[in-house]
Amino acid sequence: MSELLDNAFRGANIIPTFLLGFVLFYWLTVIIGVIDFDLFDFDIDGDFDIDGGADIGPFHAFLAFLNLSELPFMLVFSVIILVFWIIAMFMFLLPITPGGLTNGLLLIPAFIVSSLIAKIITNPLKKIFKKVYQEELNQGEPIIGQIVTLMCDLKDGRLGQGEIKREGASILINVKQYDEDETFIKGEEAYVTKKNDEKNVYYIIKIKEWIIWRIQHKFYCLA
Repeated sequence: MSELLDNAFRGANIIPTFLLGFVLFYWLTVIIGVIDFDLFDFDIDGDFDIDGGADIGPFHAFLAFLNLSELPFMLVFSVIILVFWIIAMFMFLLPITPGGLTNGLLLIPAFIVSSLIAKIITNPLKKIFKKVYQEELNQGEPIIGQIVTLMCDLKDGRLGQGEIKREGASILINVKQYDEDETFIKGEEAYVTKKNDEKNVYYIIKIKEWIIWRIQHKFYCLA
């Protein structure tokens, strides 16, 4: 045990040990209710269109590959760091100086391997989170016809996320412009007009367009 602790805090191994400590501290504060579970979550789809086939760059593509568009960031990150730390601790079996320069350089491929292993581990969780998410949507009022607050900028027909505020916990939905020529900014409110069940995406329109439609519909009914 003492040898493990000594290796964990030696040289370059401080990096994975520090990250593991951060992850453990995060989950402890979540359990006791100091911070929210989704404090560090961010929108992967908001900056680029994964389904649209656009050039999204290697970094963002890697994030999407790691299931970060479907699972909470800290859940995936925690699995990566745990596997990363375990691999780093087993490096003492190699004919290298523990915590030395070679050990430090090997942490780079170790992190990549950890990410790939984490993807395999978290793949089954996607169905669970999708089921829980769907159950949340089925509770309370229907999504179509609701006002949603955008969590990111939307333009060029890209996919993003929006928040619908409800009593208790708010829910996040995948959103896209009904008219791809329109542009939405982060924090703007929009009207949910329809859903693509196959892609689980809700289409939104500008509030002013919804108001105009309501007025026209009202006059049509009176005519």
